[in-house]
Order: sequence, then C-alpha cells, then structure tokens
Amino acid sequence: METRISVLVVDDVPLIRDAVKILLTRGDYARIVGEAATGEEAVRLADNANPDVILMDIDMPIMNSIEAAKIIRKKHKNTKIIMLTSSNNERFIFHSFAAGADGYILKDKFPATIQAAITTVCLGSVWLDPGIARRILELVVENATTKKGLAIPLTREEVKTLHEVASCSVAHCLVDPEFISNLRRLEQN
Repeated sequence: METRISVLVVDDVPLIRDAVKILLTRGDYARIVGEAATGEEAVRLADNANPDVILMDIDMPIMNSIEAAKIIRKKHKNTKIIMLTSSNNERFIFHSFAAGADGYILKDKFPATIQAAITTVCLGSVWLDPGIARRILELVVENATTKKGLAIPLTREEVKTLHEVASCSVAHCLVDPEFISNLRRLEQN
C-alpha cells in the first residue's frame, strides 16, 4: 500500500520544478507523478496521474493556474491544489481560492513550509502562507465590517472568527475549510 503523497509539480521554470522535486522526494514523504510547464499541461496530467496534490505557479504560459485550477477542481474533487508563487497580490490570492485552491505558498519561503502546507491540505484544512495570512485576513475583516466590495455581508459569527484568526500570534493558523468555503461563496456572488 502506497503511503506517500502523490504530487504533480507545475511551474514554467525547470529550476523551481527540480527544487520542489528534491525537497519532496527526500525520505518517504512524497512521490512525484508528473511535472508540467503550463496550466494546459497540468490539466492533462491531472487527468492521467490523478495526484493527491498539485503544486502550481500562477503565472504560466498558455493557461494560468487559476484557470487550470477551475478545470481541475471540476474533474478532480479530491485532488488538493496549492499555489506556489512569487505573487503576494491580494487579487491573485482571492481568485486562487475562488477557483478551488486549497493553499497558497510564497516561493521565497517554500523550502521551510512546503511539507507542512501539503500535510495541512491533505488533512482537509486550508494553508495560507504565513507571510501573507495576516494581511489577507485584515482585508477580509475590513471588508466584512465596512461591507466594502461584498455583495452579501458576513454574519456576526463570521466577522468574529475573522477577527480571531487575524489576531493569531503564531507563524501560521489553520483555518476551518467550511469557513473558507463561505468566503468562496462571497467571492462568487
């Protein structure tokens, strides 16, 4: 019985793909089931390899990862998708989660966080890079409390939870996937 996590690595930079493969294949943590340089290749390989996790850069040629994530999520409900990117652009982050991403890792920190992120999403939680988590949660709280940009206001319980998460003092906080689903609901309206 295979206990290692199967991973598809998607990045248009071969050096990044190689670094990810080296980090993940040390020991018995993960096995690489494919690699792609475009979102289009990622969709095709996801269909063939049916990986547990897909690590994808956002900005790629032919089809970006946000579009690829939408397609993959429709076909492969159990595959976890983690964006591995240099971009801390809030718009990309929200669009990634709205497209079905389960995690978001910044490339400058990925050697230290990649296994924790993969383990977290495989357990059913959401991973948001510690480098951007507080800022994103502050934006959501600000929008929720002022109702800027939201078609449907958050409930008092949702606002309270956001305040608690935004004030988290550890390097990262695990967030209930149901809560993220509710945020995706707001993004789609």
